[in-house]
Amino acid sequence: MIVFAASVAVPSICLAQIGLEFDLNFTLRGLLGSTRMATLVVALLVIGYFADRLWKRAFLTSGLLITACGLAASAAAPGYAALLAAQALVGVGAGSMEALLNPLVAELNPRSTAKHLNIVNGLFSVGLVIAALASGEIVHAGGSWRTPVWLCVPFAALGALLFFGRGYPAVASHSDRSDQWRRFMTDPLFWLLFVAMVLGGGCEAGMTFWGANFVEHELGAPPRVGAMTIALYGAFMAVGRFGSGALVARIAPVPLMMGSAIACALATLGLSVAPGVYAAWALFALGGLFVACFWPTILAVASEQISAGSATLFALLAGAGISGCVIFPWGIGSLGDLHGLRIGILLLPVSMVLMVATLGVVAGLLRRRGPARAAD
Repeated sequence: MIVFAASVAVPSICLAQIGLEFDLNFTLRGLLGSTRMATLVVALLVIGYFADRLWKRAFLTSGLLITACGLAASAAAPGYAALLAAQALVGVGAGSMEALLNPLVAELNPRSTAKHLNIVNGLFSVGLVIAALASGEIVHAGGSWRTPVWLCVPFAALGALLFFGRGYPAVASHSDRSDQWRRFMTDPLFWLLFVAMVLGGGCEAGMTFWGANFVEHELGAPPRVGAMTIALYGAFMAVGRFGSGALVARIAPVPLMMGSAIACALATLGLSVAPGVYAAWALFALGGLFVACFWPTILAVASEQISAGSATLFALLAGAGISGCVIFPWGIGSLGDLHGLRIGILLLPVSMVLMVATLGVVAGLLRRRGPARAAD
C-alpha cells in the first residue's frame, strides 16, 4: 500500500515542476492523473474478474513489476506524450494492487473486515506522507522531479519479489458466476454503494492531486510548502483510517460515514476562501481526516451485506471509486482554467453533500434489510 501510494502520489506532488518543464496548463496537468486512473479502472476490472478463480500471486507480482516499469518510464520521459503513456502504465500496475489487496484482507479477516480494511488502507496514507516529505525535500534542494520517481522503482520491484514468495488462501468455489453478477446488478444496495464510491474516491483524489498545486498557485507558496500540504493531508488521513478501524466497533459504519461527510464538506468548502498557507494546511488536514473512512468502510459494508470477500464485487466498487478519481482531478483542473482553482476546488464539498444524501438512502435500505447477510 505504501508503494501504491508513492507511485501515484509523487507525480502529483511534483505537478508544478512537471507543468513548468513541459509548459502544461491545468487541464493537461489534470489529464496525467486522469489517464493513470482510467487505465487503473480497466486493469482492476479485468483482474478482479479473474482473481476470484486463480492467479493472485501472478497478478500481484506482475502488477508491481509493471508499476516499476511505468515509474522508470515516467522518470525518463522526454516529453508530455511519453509521460502520459508512462503514467498509463503505472495505472495498469496499480490496478492489480487495487483489485487484490482489499479483497485479500477481507478474505483473511472475515469477522473484522471494516477494522482491518481501515488499517491496511491507512498505510496508503502513510505512503502519501513519505512520498510528500521525500519529494518536497528533493525539489526544495534543487533536485529534479524525476529523482523521487526513480527512487520508487526499487521498492516496487522489492514488493513484487515479496508477493511472489508468499502463500495464498485457496480459491473459493463459485459454481455460477453469472448468478453472482446478476445478483450484484439487481441489488439496489450495490448501486448506492457504487455512487458513494464515486463520490468518496473523487473527493480523496481531488485533494491528493491538487493539494500541493493549490497552495503553490493560489497562495504563492514554494514547492516545499506544497509538499508539506500533502504530508499533513496524508498524516491526518492515516489517523482517520486507523481511528475509523477502532470506531467501527462502537459506531455503525453508515452513521460514521455520514458524520465524516458533513465535516469533510465544511473543511473543503473553506478551501475556496482560505486566506493563507496555515489555513490551507489546517483545512487539507481536516479534509484528509474526514475523507479517510469512505473507501475502506464502503467496501466493508459491501462485503458484510452483499458478498463476503468477493474480488469481483470489490473490483466493481473500486472501479467506481477510481472513476471518481478520473473525473475529479480533470474536473477541478478544467474549472481552474476557466475560473481559478478556488472555484475548481468547490467540486469537493459538492461531492460530500451528495455523499450525505446517498448514505441517507443506504441507511434506510439497511434498516429494511435487517442484519448483515453477506450471501457468500
